Amino acid sequence: MTPTILVADDDPKLLRIITQYLDRRNWQVTTAQDGEEAVARVAHQRPDLIIADIGMPKMDGYALLSHLRRDPATRTIPFIFLTGRDHDPDRLHAFKIGADDYLTKPCALDQLVQSIETILDRIEQSRTLPLDQIGSSGRIEDVDLLDMIQAIELEQRTGALVLSHGERTGTLYFRDGTIVEAQLRSPIREEPLFRLLGWKTGRFVFMPGAIPERMPITASLAHLLLQDIRTMEDHARTMTRREPHETPAPRSVLGASPADHLAADLEEIADRQGANRTATRDPHVLRIVVAGVARSGARDLILNLVADLSDSRWTMIGTERFQRRLPAEMGCVRISSRVILHMIAIRAEKRFRSLWEQCLPGAVGIILLAPDSLAEADSHVLAFLKAREDLSPTVAIHVLVEKQEHTAEDYAGNLTKARLTTWSGLPSSALSCGSIQDQAVRLNALASLLNQFLAACPSDSPIAP
Repeated sequence: MTPTILVADDDPKLLRIITQYLDRRNWQVTTAQDGEEAVARVAHQRPDLIIADIGMPKMDGYALLSHLRRDPATRTIPFIFLTGRDHDPDRLHAFKIGADDYLTKPCALDQLVQSIETILDRIEQSRTLPLDQIGSSGRIEDVDLLDMIQAIELEQRTGALVLSHGERTGTLYFRDGTIVEAQLRSPIREEPLFRLLGWKTGRFVFMPGAIPERMPITASLAHLLLQDIRTMEDHARTMTRREPHETPAPRSVLGASPADHLAADLEEIADRQGANRTATRDPHVLRIVVAGVARSGARDLILNLVADLSDSRWTMIGTERFQRRLPAEMGCVRISSRVILHMIAIRAEKRFRSLWEQCLPGAVGIILLAPDSLAEADSHVLAFLKAREDLSPTVAIHVLVEKQEHTAEDYAGNLTKARLTTWSGLPSSALSCGSIQDQAVRLNALASLLNQFLAACPSDSPIAP
């Protein structure tokens, strides 16, 4: 079904430009020149998404959004502000009353489309989840936890999502779709939220209306996960400081295995980044993001890379201790007493853009997993590549086109690789084909990523971490 978008603005010229641009993307667009007309349009035909200015006659954008949020029939309609007000108090107020995004004029039409696509993707995914039935318990293996949480946010539900996995129990409390408390009870103290999201088996139950005794936080899932990432990296630094500081082996002998070469490259990257840092005993944490759509194998790639690098004599010390404390969606390897490699798996679907915004900046590089047939995932893969250009254009990236086991020949994967080279503008050296179960394939992908980084940052040109 073609999505319907209502655009409300008192500028006829802007309405015409936006309508023409969105029409070309096969979206059905209706318009209104003030808030009262927008309310009438919504009553006549409920849109899938609303874009509105703040300063409009009769009823401004704030009043329009508040009116819609008070009505049970319209309270879940996604809402984007497109306004000339570029002030933090306006932005904060917009999100407080329920806006999904806040864009300021002049706004590139591509940026507007990006926001629309992110929200529409969330809507489409939420329609596949039985939110009207999750008041009873179910199996975690039958749902995707990230998608379920996003659907609860989109539907602006209030209640508690309780998850159990063996001896562990986690609870996320929502108020009008916003996470207000996160608790994880486990025999291991201070486990992060990221571990809860890595559970693949267990039970879940959503209890509508349940709220915690206190509400100490008001945050999006993306912000909570960023806090977890920083906590994990700080923990890795702390654990490494407690280990004896060994003297690194000379680089001339690091040729016994590909893992040794990768360890040497990681040390070199840390040295170049460290040239701009104040002298400290804290080890340097290098972050690599592994991105892929659902069931793309990002989690398996990280687990395999941790095993590959842990076989190196450079990465044996301390690795097992870190590995036990980390969830499946993260991997941490101590390269030496000075360097830690931290790998994070994130979803590449457009609806997870807020998570991209948190994880990509500050990363050394990105490995993007693409299926050998892009029929289903092409829009997400291309959206991720475009977002990387906008958010972190200097971050190195390698695209690994995953060859499925049932594929008898490399034709499909090579065709996808050629298409991605054309669409993304990436050099062929930044793309490869193969199975993540093949050690040579995954180590070559990581080596390509590190080589890109080193080539872009000569040793005589220190870079900021």
